[in-house]
Amino acid sequence: MKKGLIFLCFVFAFSVCAFSQNTRTFTIEITNVVVNNGNIIIAVFGSAEEFRNETPTQAFSLPSTATAVRQEVTLPYGEYLITSFQDANGNNDMDFNFLGIPKEILGMTNWNGRGFPSRNFDRHKVPVNASTTVISIGLFKI
Repeated sequence: MKKGLIFLCFVFAFSVCAFSQNTRTFTIEITNVVVNNGNIIIAVFGSAEEFRNETPTQAFSLPSTATAVRQEVTLPYGEYLITSFQDANGNNDMDFNFLGIPKEILGMTNWNGRGFPSRNFDRHKVPVNASTTVISIGLFKI
């Protein structure tokens, strides 16, 4: 009985260590925020399917209290696409004009605000690994 209990404790301790070695806590930084003009909505997508279906792995809403806002996140190692927009009218949705162009400022990983961001997960994904400390995303008006 004691050997079984010791073995289970060892397995549990090993699994906790193995899990913690495969996750990373880092900061998502959103820049170019218009202060006090609606919450900043952040969505983290872990796959092309999540991105296509608009079902994020994690999502956050932050007040726009400074020109740059930050959110600490812990994720398993992998590749992620992170999007953000400033919800100026408070409806928790990205609003578009009649041509399909976003009315609110937005940003995503691997996009510099020029042209339109792609709907291609692979183009905008970023790695999360042992060296990830900050992922910075600028908000831009299209």
